[in-house]
Amino acid sequence: MCRRKFIQSKVFYCHELEYVRADKRNNIVGETVRDVYDWLLQENVGAVVIENIQLRQQHDTDKRFNRLTHNFKKKKLTEMIVRRGLRLGFRVKKVNPAYTSVIGRFKYRKKYDLSVRESAALVIGRRGLGYQERLPKELIHIIKTKVKRHLIAVLGSMEESYKQSKSGTKQRQYLGMMLKKIENFKEEHEWSLWNILHN
Repeated sequence: MCRRKFIQSKVFYCHELEYVRADKRNNIVGETVRDVYDWLLQENVGAVVIENIQLRQQHDTDKRFNRLTHNFKKKKLTEMIVRRGLRLGFRVKKVNPAYTSVIGRFKYRKKYDLSVRESAALVIGRRGLGYQERLPKELIHIIKTKVKRHLIAVLGSMEESYKQSKSGTKQRQYLGMMLKKIENFKEEHEWSLWNILHN
């Protein structure tokens, strides 16, 4: 799907997974994986990058997705993708999916007119190729101005009684940590800056 430059994407829908029986879900997943590889072969693609599902971060999912994935085995899906890919001679690589949704949303969704899921998949592909996702200058400017002002406003609007509470103390510590990261953004890991945007 991606090299140095984005070429194209294709979405494979599995709406039936929301309501069919377990044995039928396995069939649907198997047929979808087959369709994906048929398309990749047609497009002369020889490698696949997938997220390492065991490393999926809570902040990179939504409630609806969590409900859907409860209905079929994620391990089974990964096994099918890996097994079929290797059988067909594909190189298959797993990557940590942390912050792929937020990176995709801010960097590639509008640029390539993609959905949030497609833009996250693009980031996963780029990560598999070894690319780092640096924040564009305009996003750094937003973090240093709008986001910073927002965090300071949240701190300032806290009730004194809440500040003294256990949860209030934790929130103040968290907001303070975020503000410190913004001040020292050049020394911070890229992922921690994407985390600021995510929140």
